[in-house]
Amino acid sequence: MYIDRLTLYHAVQQLSGTAGHLLKIWFVLKQMGFQTGAPPVRIDTANSTESLRRLFSFGAADGSFFVPFAHTSRYLTMKHDASRSIVQTTIQRWASSGSVVSCDPTNFIEITPSPNGGLLVEPARDYPLGLGVDESGFALTDGSRVALPLIAFSVWYGREVDIPAGVDAGTYLTQNMLEELGIDDTERELIFVDRPLAVSTQSTALSASEIFTVCDDFINGNESITVEVVPESYDDYVRKLNGMVTDINMPVWLRAAPADDVNELISAGAKAILLFGPPRTGKTRYIDQMVERTDPRRATIQIHEGWGYDNLVQGLKPDQNGTWDWCDGPLKKAIEGGKKFIVLEEVNRTQITQSLGEIFSLIEDQYRGAENAITLRDGDEFFIPEDVTFIMTMNTVDKSTEEVDDALMGRMAAVEFPPRAEDLTAMLNANGLAEGERRKVAQLYAGILEIYPLGHGYFAALDSGATSQSILRHYKTRIRPVLYNFLGDLKISDLHKIDNLADQLFASK
Repeated sequence: MYIDRLTLYHAVQQLSGTAGHLLKIWFVLKQMGFQTGAPPVRIDTANSTESLRRLFSFGAADGSFFVPFAHTSRYLTMKHDASRSIVQTTIQRWASSGSVVSCDPTNFIEITPSPNGGLLVEPARDYPLGLGVDESGFALTDGSRVALPLIAFSVWYGREVDIPAGVDAGTYLTQNMLEELGIDDTERELIFVDRPLAVSTQSTALSASEIFTVCDDFINGNESITVEVVPESYDDYVRKLNGMVTDINMPVWLRAAPADDVNELISAGAKAILLFGPPRTGKTRYIDQMVERTDPRRATIQIHEGWGYDNLVQGLKPDQNGTWDWCDGPLKKAIEGGKKFIVLEEVNRTQITQSLGEIFSLIEDQYRGAENAITLRDGDEFFIPEDVTFIMTMNTVDKSTEEVDDALMGRMAAVEFPPRAEDLTAMLNANGLAEGERRKVAQLYAGILEIYPLGHGYFAALDSGATSQSILRHYKTRIRPVLYNFLGDLKISDLHKIDNLADQLFASK
């Protein structure tokens, strides 16, 4: 199945005047592989032609291209040599100081000369900060945002795509467009808006002349171009972005998902890993996903306040007859019981190095095995097998707990689990929270993170049934008390700032 002519017409009608015309350069770059962490895209005078055809061909006999979101007739078309005259030339002007066309995206797009000729283009360090807002972010004017209707652009991109039978056409075309262009969730939210569009199909693909006729009506003025400026202040934009991307000013490698870091450590053979961060940032959840609590290979030991060596490893205790004898603690039992994964939860609740005693040094890889056995206090020989993996967790917010000393930190790989907007989004999407409410919760979370490292798990109860009223109640009864406990009366103005943001997002009409 394929889209029909009327659907394409309505898509172009919706798209007209929704972005600055130079957004076409960004789409070309995306088509050519422009992504954070990917190799730079090389641009020369001809190599973007195929991407231009995929994105903007419309059946013109002269091979020219059509830009459906352009806001004036002047920018609706590009000549067949646009790879040189538009793409390469515009990027070269961006790269040249002061030589810009109508925008300057070089705060989020980095351009350098290629050793093999041409230009190398890649995301700048703080990408995507700046994308989608103001003229330099491809919006029509400063103080506004790019507002491409998502389904409409997906229909345009899929104007010749074969749609499988039995699927929703709009959903299929949207997913196809996002995947082929490598558009991630953040880019999607910065560039596109949700607007309904009925998608009708037919059994045959539109011909080149049919596509040309639809576009030619706009080119020749037979159909009016409707310009729609969607206001968005830069402050609102930054808050929205912070609700999607954690600490945009950090290097990209520091923004990586902590679970990915742990996976790489384990794949590399690490046998002792510390997961640290505020409560409810996913430390225990990650461990449970890696190896289930019910897995017979796993032992989970919850550390309690003041636990010492005799609680954790081995101690003298009286039996029911009053006879004192050595009693093994849960850690020694787990190791000698053949457990392969030993989880020590909240090790900062006690002086963990002292609690481990003489087995402290055995945690390191090079001191594993029978050849490194030590004598315990009861006189028995003891060692830690090479295939035992220790995973410890530490709460970095609880002010009543102990510090984990450098000696232990030096014997383990450590991975921070910070509050992450990306994890909040993934969790709320999995919970089925409505898109509009999810976006507002993300903005509230971004505001909270400006003053307190709240774990995203505090919002885990929000699901498909959540409304603005119930979310506000959740904030009042579940989130606000945590913030007040941290801020107290001395920083009450910070709490009021978050209260007002919650009111603006969920209570104001």
